[in-house]
Amino acid sequence: MKKFQKSGRGMTLVEMMIVGLLLTVIGGAIFTVLLVGRRTFLTSHTYLYVQQEGRRALSDMSKEVLQAGNVNGNVSFSGSQRMDFQILKGYDAVACGGFCWGTENATYPNGWIHYVLDTANVQQARLLRCVTANRLDAMPAGFAGCRVMANHVDPSLAATAFRYDHALRTVTFTLHTLVSSAQLPGGSVGTMPVPLTARVMLRNAS
Repeated sequence: MKKFQKSGRGMTLVEMMIVGLLLTVIGGAIFTVLLVGRRTFLTSHTYLYVQQEGRRALSDMSKEVLQAGNVNGNVSFSGSQRMDFQILKGYDAVACGGFCWGTENATYPNGWIHYVLDTANVQQARLLRCVTANRLDAMPAGFAGCRVMANHVDPSLAATAFRYDHALRTVTFTLHTLVSSAQLPGGSVGTMPVPLTARVMLRNAS
């Protein structure tokens, strides 16, 4: 019976180079797939985040502004990154002369609510809700006590602003949330190509 003899011949240098090249190509392809998958996941996750951040802020503001009055002293404006208003607290023909306006804040029951943009950090500008005693008051130092309505807000006036039409009693919000990172394609992901917009007709404003 013929026996097979084990060959003592190993791989040649050319064969080793070919195997090495194949392993390099396969490894590179796997790495590329993983990298693309990671970037796609990061982009999708970031897009959902900025959409949710913007829509949540618009929803919260729209519900509150529906009951607003005395918006910026009842003077129309075409674009601003600060809006001042009061909300309806009740009706008292004697004490208030009709509608009673103010805030829900116990410290400033007859005060003013402000939506204002904090641009101290341009890369992470914030839309805040603050309460003060008077309409033209400066915001609290460091925005202490203010509530964040939205993070990662685009600070440019064209992208994020308020408009008020006193004659039509309507407030229009334009909000663009944007996250910038070197890990994202193009360097950033936002609600663009167009900012989010909401238009609210005031229910009780005179």
